[in-house]
Amino acid sequence: MKLHSQKIMKKTQLILAASLALAAAGAQASLITYTSKASFLAAAGSLSTETFSTATVGTSTANYSGSFSDFTLSSVANGDKSGISTGTIASGNDTSIPSNFTGQAFYGWGSSNGGVGPTTTFTFTSGITAFGFDWFNTDMTDNYSVTVNGQTTVVFNYTSSGFFGVIDTAGFNTATIQTNAYGGYISTMGLDNVLTSSHVPEPTSAALIALGLAGLGMSRRRK
Repeated sequence: MKLHSQKIMKKTQLILAASLALAAAGAQASLITYTSKASFLAAAGSLSTETFSTATVGTSTANYSGSFSDFTLSSVANGDKSGISTGTIASGNDTSIPSNFTGQAFYGWGSSNGGVGPTTTFTFTSGITAFGFDWFNTDMTDNYSVTVNGQTTVVFNYTSSGFFGVIDTAGFNTATIQTNAYGGYISTMGLDNVLTSSHVPEPTSAALIALGLAGLGMSRRRK
């Protein structure tokens, strides 16, 4: 009887160990991107929001640097203007700025020469797992990329406005936005309502651990 109980215990310990190993593997999940804000909000857990409403308004061709509650924001201007604005930054726009951005503060940049535009980096004050924002682009021939944890994804793809979000349960400390392709038009690009979170639920991992604990409980009852 004692030998039988020991076998059950060893089997249960193996199940629990396997569950924990799979849970740890789940923590290294690949980067997931979202263009649906509702889907991102459902997946990201509790979030902090930066609206730039208290930021100092001003743009210039100098490199931008600003500190906010959950991150610092910096740009390499590459000859164009960047900073906090409430309207047009470039000397002209290919299309109009969407009405939901007009008159409110947003971080943006303006191409004055139809060139590559600034490179913008978010540096988060602590490691996060989710990052998202509303955006617009008045040059519909442009698209931009976001790089997180060495992985790059193309966003702002030939539409005038939208949402972009990214979740990586492994965590990350920076996100870099830069031009992926540009059509050469003079334009303004902006983003607002920046969302960050340091917590993402992992139901699959939790379920695996629960399975191992359930097996341990069964072993004790049999013993």
